[in-house]
Amino acid sequence: MKKLVVLLSIMVVLTGCVNINNYSIDNIVNRIIKKDSKLKNVNFEGYSYYIPKGYKFLQKKQYNAIISDKDNNKFYLYVDIVSKYHNIKKKYKVNNDVYYSKSIKGKDKYGYLEITKSKNKYFIEAMYNYMKIEAYVDEKDFKNALSDISLILSSIKYNDKILDTIIGENKFSYKEEIYNIFDAKDKSGNFLDYVKEYDYDKDKEGQEKDEDQIKVDEE
Repeated sequence: MKKLVVLLSIMVVLTGCVNINNYSIDNIVNRIIKKDSKLKNVNFEGYSYYIPKGYKFLQKKQYNAIISDKDNNKFYLYVDIVSKYHNIKKKYKVNNDVYYSKSIKGKDKYGYLEITKSKNKYFIEAMYNYMKIEAYVDEKDFKNALSDISLILSSIKYNDKILDTIIGENKFSYKEEIYNIFDAKDKSGNFLDYVKEYDYDKDKEGQEKDEDQIKVDEE
C-alpha cells in the first residue's frame, strides 16, 4: 500500500490536471529523482529496481537489459556494479553541442542527462547511481519516456553484501574493467547512422534470456 501511495504521489506531481508535455525537462527529471523512489518490482543478484506498468523485458544478459513500453519504444539498461563496488566517480562535462546536457544530483547520488535531437526524434542517454539507460524515441513519446527513465533510475538499489561476494571473489577478473558508464557516447558522426544500432535486437528474436531472474511484480 505504501508503494502505491508513493507512486501515485509521483504521478500527481508530474501530471495532475496538466499534460506532462507541458513540463520542462528539468522539472520532470528533478522532481522524480529527488523522490528517491522506494518502489521495486524486479530483483537481480545484488540490485533491484522498478519498471513502470506496461513495460516488459525483451532481453536480459548479465547486467544489460532491453525493455519496451506499451508503444514499443525500446530502453537499453546497464547496471555498473563494478563502479558501484569500487565507488568510482567521474565528473560529467556539459556538452554544449547537443540538445540538452546537464549533470543530475540527488542527495548523495549523481549522474547526467544528455539528449540529442534530430528532426522529430530524440536520443536520450541518462546515468544515475551507477545505472545507465538509453532510448531513441519519437517526439510525441519524448516526455513520457523521460519521466519513465527518471523513475527507473531513482529506484535502483544495491545490496552491498551481495556485491562484495560477487566482485570480492572475482576481483582479478574485474580488475581490467573499463569504467565508461560516466562517459556519454560520441555522436560526432552521422546521427541517423549512429542510432541504427539501437534496432539490432529486431533480428535477434531467439536470443538467450535470463528468464529465471526476470520476474516483474505488478504493484
